[in-house]
Amino acid sequence: MRKLIVCNIVSLDGYFEGPGGDVMAMPFDHGFSEYNAERLRAADTLLLGRTSYEGFRRYWPAIADDPDAPPLEREISRRNNDIDKVVVSDTLEPDPAAPWQNTRIIGRAEAHDRIAELKNGPGRDIVVSAATPCGTTCWPTASSTSCI
Repeated sequence: MRKLIVCNIVSLDGYFEGPGGDVMAMPFDHGFSEYNAERLRAADTLLLGRTSYEGFRRYWPAIADDPDAPPLEREISRRNNDIDKVVVSDTLEPDPAAPWQNTRIIGRAEAHDRIAELKNGPGRDIVVSAATPCGTTCWPTASSTSCI
């Protein structure tokens, strides 16, 4: 069974996102980036909600070839670009012109079953990034039938 690993940044005062709900506005440091790179190296699937996916899609693709970006950030960008992405959303429409072609969209009603199938199928770790606390309740636990 594949591991489902939630990677979040939380401020000391309990915030999971920056002003205006922007998860990309949180203060990241080298330690957090190193941890995320380590998680992505062990994974082959990135699981996101629509809001996080849209923020990541706006930010990460361009970093891979940015000579001014730190090498670790370029590595994370390349890994995010290459890894399979599964997005839980009832409103996101596939965009064939988008920088991330290897993206599958699943509806919220089917999320529990589809994620359980991912966990029980072949592959490496599944990384959940930038999930709000209530957003993680639909991810199946080890039993594949209950929620956390």
